Amino acid sequence: MLAGIRTFSKSIFAKIIFGVIALSFVIWGLNASMLNLGTSREVAEIGSQKVTPVELDRAFQRSVQNMRNVFGPNFNQQQAIQMGLLNNTVQSLVSQKVLREDAKVMGIGISDDKVRDTIFASENFKDPTTGQFSRDRFLQALYTAGYTEQEFIEGVRGDLMSQQVVGSLTGTAAVPEMMAKQIVTYRNEQRSGSFFALNGAEFDDIAVADDATLRKFHEDNAAQFTAPESRDVTLATLSAADLIPTISVTEEEIADSYKQREAEFQTPEKRVVEQILFAPGDEQSAHEAYKKLQEGADFMATAKEAGMDEGMVKLGEFTANDILPDLSAATFALPEGGYSEPVETALGWHILHVTSITPGSTQSLDEVRDTIVDGLKQFKAEDSIYDLAAKFDEELGAGTPIEDAARDVGAKTYKLSGVVRGEGLAGENIDSADEINAKIFELENGEESFLEETGTGTRYVVRVENITPSALRPFEDVRDDVIPAWKADERQKQMLAKAEELANTINSNGADLAAVASEDGAEVMESGLTKRTGQGLGDNVNPAVAAALFTLEDGKAKAIQTGEDILIVRLDNIKVADAQTADASMVSNELKSAINEDILSQYLGYLRDEISVTVNNTVINELFAPTAAN
Repeated sequence: MLAGIRTFSKSIFAKIIFGVIALSFVIWGLNASMLNLGTSREVAEIGSQKVTPVELDRAFQRSVQNMRNVFGPNFNQQQAIQMGLLNNTVQSLVSQKVLREDAKVMGIGISDDKVRDTIFASENFKDPTTGQFSRDRFLQALYTAGYTEQEFIEGVRGDLMSQQVVGSLTGTAAVPEMMAKQIVTYRNEQRSGSFFALNGAEFDDIAVADDATLRKFHEDNAAQFTAPESRDVTLATLSAADLIPTISVTEEEIADSYKQREAEFQTPEKRVVEQILFAPGDEQSAHEAYKKLQEGADFMATAKEAGMDEGMVKLGEFTANDILPDLSAATFALPEGGYSEPVETALGWHILHVTSITPGSTQSLDEVRDTIVDGLKQFKAEDSIYDLAAKFDEELGAGTPIEDAARDVGAKTYKLSGVVRGEGLAGENIDSADEINAKIFELENGEESFLEETGTGTRYVVRVENITPSALRPFEDVRDDVIPAWKADERQKQMLAKAEELANTINSNGADLAAVASEDGAEVMESGLTKRTGQGLGDNVNPAVAAALFTLEDGKAKAIQTGEDILIVRLDNIKVADAQTADASMVSNELKSAINEDILSQYLGYLRDEISVTVNNTVINELFAPTAAN
């Protein structure tokens, strides 16, 4: 069953939504002018259509479930929000509605027969034995994917409407065959060559230049020796973490908290479940199969006789809360290895088989005492921080110096020197240092911030005491840094000059590459037959070698730099692709897709100006704030 559902994610409805529509929301996007914080309780309004909170919630939960299939069952809603999945879901729904609204304005309609035929044509809903549409597979797939039947049907209808619009725009894109073949020929040309790395040992001992040369290098490479702008600041921070060491908890509080949180420390019983499913109304077949099982028939063989494949039989591992509610009681009443009598649900008649049981357990108070204590202290600290922050803000607002206001509320004070943009807080281990650093560089000299709050809840206020502008460090101060930098630069210049001389010897005099390499104490290596992309290069061959081969004439050589190495590369062979026999279908499809994307992008840009779109962030935040806070 699970394998069938994964296949379903690639089926007709998923293809419509995540093919055409996914493209459209990436191009469409949302911008500030489209946001609205009015009194509407809808998530979004697109012309005459709406995205309701229920619709967004269901779509988002489906997206989260899809991510769990990738990252595992511990992937949660908060992680999804942090990854931007909620925002993507909103944009996807808006984009769907935009195209549907456009189709509606044009008077495009999709008949019930067309919707039915589209669903019936999906291979994922067909019985593997008969090849005909199976309502059982259809309903199971929808249930697992999180769709109601009506929701899915209307989704297919809406997206078929959208496809009418998109198809009329993109269906005529054509690519000249000869152009596609020329591109394939260009891509498929292969070349091979030989090369060696210049022996750098003779360049290791470079004498130090005179000060005049070093000074010029210092000036010519000023950016390398320029001190960035830095700032001296006074900073005060107030966080729950700072308060935790001052907080104590009683045994009574610990016991009460354990009682309240006991469910967190319980591992629920899990059961691996298999099922045989019969169609609604086919109770007789279900009871006949149950009788066979009681008489010793094999469960999987009986399921196959009923037309089910292994993927539909093996449901996986469940807790009592995970499995379909109508099946929970029967499943968790069975012993390990037991079969249930037929159970009726909206999907039909089920016979359940529990193949293994993992017992539940509960951790004792002693086992989780540290967790309980830490949680209580954290709660008390977070509870106290609001009052302290309010007092801190009040004192700062009254003109109390940062140092005095911080002392009154127990905030930490720092005097920081040499803070550089983007480099934290001068080596101090302070929470949210990057956020505070960014705020420091928003202020002018002598300016003080408001009481700010970081993303992790730390309150802070900062005052800029002094700004030291960016400036080139005097040569005398950085001479010891200039010397090794000049040597490294000079070494590369000398190596490259010699390499170019050797390459010229090969090109002008026809010198043998192997002989030139031998004289330099180097070993010749082969590139392998490679394409422009580097496909086919030998092991440990730098991709720059492939790039060089496609700039050379046959038999010619050139010097290239790859990191600290200098290579002399010679082109030995060119294998031209045959334009007449080249398969250009893939390139044609790529070009058609690119043309279609451009056309669709232009059209969606037009729709953005024609169709009113508003998105209500207030409703979205209210809908998901409780989850985001956990």
